[in-house]
Amino acid sequence: MSKGPVLFADIGKKAKDLLTKDYNSDQRLSVSTFSDAGVALTSSAVKIGGLSTGDVAALYMYKNTIFDVQIDTESNISTTLIFTDFLPSTKTIASIKFPDYNSGKVGTTKFGIF
Repeated sequence: MSKGPVLFADIGKKAKDLLTKDYNSDQRLSVSTFSDAGVALTSSAVKIGGLSTGDVAALYMYKNTIFDVQIDTESNISTTLIFTDFLPSTKTIASIKFPDYNSGKVGTTKFGIF
């Protein structure tokens, strides 16, 4: 039984797949820096095909408080505030994403030996 004529696009397809299949050509760049004052800055960029995305993040730690802010290329801002021992043996987390003002959350977790 004959398959018929081969399309021009199929000529050399097996050889091309052998060389390029499962090959990742994405480009990634990440830069991080830390200061003695407790600030960490991280910037990253990713190029997938013709689409480029990136984000900038800042993390500040002071005693029992952590403040985290992330901004991406779509102008989304994500903030998280974490208090440990705000109340004895607890962790309190508050987060919100802008411009989605309805995404705000506050939660408390109790930990320790009972």
